[in-house]
Amino acid sequence: MANTTSALIGGAARTQEVRRAEAESRLIAAAADLVGEVGPANVTLANVGERAGYSRGLATHHFGSKGALMQRLVETVTHQFRTAMFDRGESTDPVTELRTLIGIYFDVIADLQPVNRARLVLWADAVANPTGDTRTTMIAADREFREEIKKRIAVAVSAGRAPKTIDPQGLATVVVALLRGVALQSLIDDDVNLDAARREVEALLTHRFSTEQEEDRS
Repeated sequence: MANTTSALIGGAARTQEVRRAEAESRLIAAAADLVGEVGPANVTLANVGERAGYSRGLATHHFGSKGALMQRLVETVTHQFRTAMFDRGESTDPVTELRTLIGIYFDVIADLQPVNRARLVLWADAVANPTGDTRTTMIAADREFREEIKKRIAVAVSAGRAPKTIDPQGLATVVVALLRGVALQSLIDDDVNLDAARREVEALLTHRFSTEQEEDRS
């Protein structure tokens, strides 16, 4: 009897955990939708709860404050972005891998889902609002993105697949700037030609990675 009671209690606890996780997931998804639609400043815990299909007070119950919810949202969108970009297994050719990453990025912005739209809007908000709830977290996410690109550039240089004149940190910063700049333009202007932009970014990197430049100067 005692074992049966313990099993029932354990099962109920697990069910409660599942429900809580599902509710938090839906609330975060609702927050992403609203950030993309109305901007972070106009998101409230009440309208997040309503968008998720819950009571106006449930987001407060789960997160306590709008700042805490925004932090969780940034963590979630960063994790999903990182998974889409980098969790595929590394290529044996670092230059090919970089080109693949650029292709994935353009694929993401060509079919922009709410979570990725929210990431771009939150980044812009962090620039415009130095005291915002998510600025520190967005800076950390940006540094992580640059570091992933930098590592691959450094491998290419070390392997002789790119000129030694390349500064991996500097080029990684430029690559991220190019990608995000195109993404932000496309976010507000449907006339941005993503295919053309992708070809130009690839051409610029092909030229920069060409070891023939270095040979010509030597």
